[in-house]
Amino acid sequence: MLQRAVASRPQDPEANYSLAMVYAQTDDTSHASEYLERALQLRPAYPEALNNRGVLYLRTQRRDDAVRSFEESIRVAPGFDQAYLNLARVYAIEGNKEKSRSVLLELLKQHPGHAQAQQALDQLR
Repeated sequence: MLQRAVASRPQDPEANYSLAMVYAQTDDTSHASEYLERALQLRPAYPEALNNRGVLYLRTQRRDDAVRSFEESIRVAPGFDQAYLNLARVYAIEGNKEKSRSVLLELLKQHPGHAQAQQALDQLR
């Protein structure tokens, strides 16, 4: 159904994004990347697509690209929480607790009392 939607409305960023997410869920990273890039060409300031492109980059061992994509998502939509959480997770996994903490504190400035950010901060101690 989504393939038909994209075929009939190739300039629709949401249709391209949705199809990318289906491919991502089935571990078809090549097609997921293709449709995420199309969505972002159509709407460069698409925080969900930027965030999920970062996740896809992590899956394909492209850490630096992932970080840049999460940072871009945060830049275009400072209120979108998932990119902060993913970026903080990258830093935490690498053992860089200070950078992780800094990202989580920025999220808490945007969303005071954010449960996941608070929990992640607690785990860094």
